[in-house]
Amino acid sequence: MNSIPSQVDYGLFADDTAIFTSSNTTSRVRDRLQESIDQFVQWCHSWKLVIQPTKTELIHFSPHPRKKYSNPIHLKVSNIDIRPQTSARYLGIIFDKQLRWQEHVKHIETRIQSRINLLRFLNRITPESNEKIMLNIYKSLIRPILTYGSSVLLNAEDKIWNRLQIAQNKSIRAALNIPHFVSTTYIHQITNIPYIRSY
Repeated sequence: MNSIPSQVDYGLFADDTAIFTSSNTTSRVRDRLQESIDQFVQWCHSWKLVIQPTKTELIHFSPHPRKKYSNPIHLKVSNIDIRPQTSARYLGIIFDKQLRWQEHVKHIETRIQSRINLLRFLNRITPESNEKIMLNIYKSLIRPILTYGSSVLLNAEDKIWNRLQIAQNKSIRAALNIPHFVSTTYIHQITNIPYIRSY
């Protein structure tokens, strides 16, 4: 990995790898990344590791996602074309081209829905369920999903944080069987659970 160009950064975690760079021209970005990929493939071969091109994703972050570039970025991994995607997943976080985080939050909302349904089901079959136990279930099954990787959202728009907060509100209501007319402020006070943005 030491042979990767100095203008290129990379991240390694278990079997997930990200290679990234920036420049004011797409041709320079393409050349740097292709050289880095070739070096990385050689490094993997030397360690008897196999890269799966079908699981390799390319994303071009740009403030102008609809702009038609004269030199679009196309790369190859082991002679297989890797074309730009509108989003890419790395370490469980979905990155979109403009870092708007809409797709990432939608994935979170979809993922926790079955767990919210579980909380509602538990409340139906055990009407006298212990509030502390139900909150612990929420904290174990849902809260980690809502807060995972939240540091990358620090500069996200308010509407992204609002969607995450709504998801938490819905989860706590399901856990404690609290009706919708009860204010979220009161809910957070009685449960001593911080707001998502304050976590």
